[in-house]
Amino acid sequence: MHTWVLELNDSALLLGDGRSPALRSPGYATVTRHEVITGDAAQARARGEPRHTLNQFWLRLGTEALHDARSHARHHADLAWAQLQQLAASAGNPQRMILAVPGSFSREQLGVLLGIAQRTSFRAVGLTDSALSAASTVALGGEALHLDLQLHQCVLTRISQDGDMLTRENVRSLPGCGLVQLYELWAQLLTRLFIRHSRFDPMHAAASEQQLYDHIPPWIGALHDGDDVSVELRSAGTSYHAKLRAREVLDAAQPVYTQIEEAVRSELAGANLLASARFAALPRIEGALPAFTRLDPEAAIRGCLRHEALICSDDEALRFVTRLPAHGKTSGSADPGGEHSDAVHEAPDDAPSVATPAVPSHLVIGERALRLEPGSLYLHRDRNGWTLSRRMPHTFAGTLRWEGSEWVLAPVSGATLRLDGRPVRSPSPIRAGQHLQPDSGDEVLQLVAESTIGSDGA
Repeated sequence: MHTWVLELNDSALLLGDGRSPALRSPGYATVTRHEVITGDAAQARARGEPRHTLNQFWLRLGTEALHDARSHARHHADLAWAQLQQLAASAGNPQRMILAVPGSFSREQLGVLLGIAQRTSFRAVGLTDSALSAASTVALGGEALHLDLQLHQCVLTRISQDGDMLTRENVRSLPGCGLVQLYELWAQLLTRLFIRHSRFDPMHAAASEQQLYDHIPPWIGALHDGDDVSVELRSAGTSYHAKLRAREVLDAAQPVYTQIEEAVRSELAGANLLASARFAALPRIEGALPAFTRLDPEAAIRGCLRHEALICSDDEALRFVTRLPAHGKTSGSADPGGEHSDAVHEAPDDAPSVATPAVPSHLVIGERALRLEPGSLYLHRDRNGWTLSRRMPHTFAGTLRWEGSEWVLAPVSGATLRLDGRPVRSPSPIRAGQHLQPDSGDEVLQLVAESTIGSDGA
């Protein structure tokens, strides 16, 4: 029975075991008369059912009654429980789980979380800080400031290094500097552009408003490779077009970017700057900050699995681990000892290792192998069948984006994509050996990694 790790970040909860790409579930919940729908399905209803779709239940985790409480959704804790249950079910109901939580959680919220975990189908066997766990996967050589992005805030976590150990120190949250606020600013910009270019207001109907928000991630992602991108929305059988420029996107985001930049410069004090993959994906954010190290999208999961023996406990009352070995040091069976444990032992020789899957170099489509060059690539059909292109076509099934250390597959609203037989509903890391099936057809595309032939033929 192996251990899974759940990283709690409401921009997308991540659940993984290091053996396959982590499952993702954005922190949205739609409360219907008889059930709670969470994750991608709830996010897709956010504009059509705004009164019944909530996205602050992780930020405000607690037992305060909801405005429109129901027997199956009395408070935010009920919504959190529903999301954990549904995410665990999608992973085949793992039995053992480490919880990696952001430093923005209060002690009261940690208590509520552990109470929720006691009612779930899995057993929580460990609790640690997600920024600390992620930082333990890279060499620091001193203090670090970790940057992360949630739905409603940006979180700065300071991490100190004393010899071979890392300690989570102070945490600073920047309310109003999250993905929700950025998407609202960009949605306002795009609305103005569509009105100017096509005399079309996407906010006039819930369906077109939802379509606009669904397209923001791939449109913004396309600006990593160029200064502008052509965008299109469809409504009532008509296509509407506009031109989105990087400069306008940055100008719209300036109120949020300025707050982040000022906070980073005031907190940095000579520390190494680390950025989660979520944070580093912000358009042109590197131009507003000192140089930073972009962490792997599953760094927190990898860190927890590496130090599983130190984090996990057989006690009913889990202790919050805020001290872990630095990169290059392996922790074995040890008592976490509360918030600042120094007890670290060597890992046993038979400790399981987690293999790192190969990064794909080509997408094989029939008899063709298309090289994956860094940037954004759009998967679409032309007269010869499925292909990839750098320019955004009018219609496409998804985007393959290079995010510094891995390829990420992002779906498009209205299109159907399957990865190894599972529907892709949110941006997902991809690995060599996986199979991609677009539009529910019979054609299967394969991701492969190029390798060289040694002198011995191997």
